[in-house]
Amino acid sequence: MSESIGQHIRKWLRFKDISNKQAGNVIGLSESAFEKLLTKDDILIGRILLLSTKANQNFLEYYYDKEPLNSFRQKEVDEWNAKIEQLQNQLKEKEELLATKVELVETQRKLINELEEKVKRLGGQ
Repeated sequence: MSESIGQHIRKWLRFKDISNKQAGNVIGLSESAFEKLLTKDDILIGRILLLSTKANQNFLEYYYDKEPLNSFRQKEVDEWNAKIEQLQNQLKEKEELLATKVELVETQRKLINELEEKVKRLGGQ
């Protein structure tokens, strides 16, 4: 049996050493009303967000593996991974172009040095 959102929050509040009274104050509930809230399977998102701030913990992650949020989240992850891959490909192309330009500059320097040497030899005659 999986834990409820209330149980999940209770566990984290205890871990962070935050009392029910302190947490209740954050969302405008008395200690006893907050204790009742923690027995619920559903908690208003506004309260979850306030509690997340107080505990410095993302309590919404509790829902990440539940549908439809899991599918939405996976879609976002896939989109970000595609964007990362696209940027990596662009970076690789730019690095290859840069390497080609560096090679061209080195070749030009060698040619310039050779020409300068020829000019010196011809000028010395």
